Amino acid sequence: MEIERSRLTILLNALYDGGEDEFSVRHPAEEVGELLRVQLGEPGKSTVKFTADYGDYANARHAVEREYGSGVSDELPAPRSYCNGLMAGGLIDPANADEIEEFLARYGSPDLTAGHKPVVAGFDTNLLPWRIADVLELQPGPEAMVNGFALATGVRDELDWDQKRSDTGRIESAFGSDFSALWNQPAGSRREGRLGQNYYRNLRDHRYADEVTTDRGDEAIVEGYDTYQNDNRKDVLLFSNDRDFVERARSHRVLAQRVEVPQSLPETTAAAWGEIQDALYTLAVLFGVLELPKVTLYGVWQGKGGQAWEKEALRVDCRSPKIAAPIERDLSIVSSPH
Repeated sequence: MEIERSRLTILLNALYDGGEDEFSVRHPAEEVGELLRVQLGEPGKSTVKFTADYGDYANARHAVEREYGSGVSDELPAPRSYCNGLMAGGLIDPANADEIEEFLARYGSPDLTAGHKPVVAGFDTNLLPWRIADVLELQPGPEAMVNGFALATGVRDELDWDQKRSDTGRIESAFGSDFSALWNQPAGSRREGRLGQNYYRNLRDHRYADEVTTDRGDEAIVEGYDTYQNDNRKDVLLFSNDRDFVERARSHRVLAQRVEVPQSLPETTAAAWGEIQDALYTLAVLFGVLELPKVTLYGVWQGKGGQAWEKEALRVDCRSPKIAAPIERDLSIVSSPH
């Protein structure tokens, strides 16, 4: 069955009611194994233990490379991307969260009734895959930090994901037959590009956003934002993980702030069910396949098409009818017309 990201709490509820209120999130490779351990509590009071921190995961990925070669290890996200996936789910904050908060407090929340210019947020390519507007809580509204978004077409064009995997033999030999699902789907880090493109479209089509026409490349993107804010009487707050990009933007008098990727993880963190569902979705796409008790999650699978990507769907294979039955029941309820 397929379950959209926004409905993955149905899966969590089935696990909880089935006695799996504490469960591990594992990669099938023996060298990688458990990534997280989730203890479900009340919807806003669950606990996530980071079994594999940045260093542990980096070592596991190196072990896969030594054993099977880079052609196989490249199907595992880079350690930085692993941490970004956790951040995208809201399980961890940017490493410089206080600095970002100060930046937004200083330049955000314009008083439009006092004649202040509207403020819009823009993002570099390296942040779009990670649901960055949600991570930074940039939801346009009457008392919001920003009044909307400005999205550079050059960033959209840099989110490249077209390279697809045409052979899964070595990966299946290393990780198991479940990884046949990767055939003809974006390979390795290309799935990050697919996540980024989806999120770009989500911001453009479902929230208040302008598109800024630019070419690819840091200079062209920054120049495009500079021209946009001058022509539209709006201030752009531009976010990037790249120090050089931030400095380039500031030299063009575009307000810019770096978002630092966490490179260390706490032992545990408190989490809401919604944050756990978002993290599961992002990690499943990054890793391709993840195992939970009695359930296998596929972030990609043979035949996954544009509609499934647009709906942010995972394929969920239940290895137990006790889990499958309540999921199917609840999905039919939420999908039925009212």
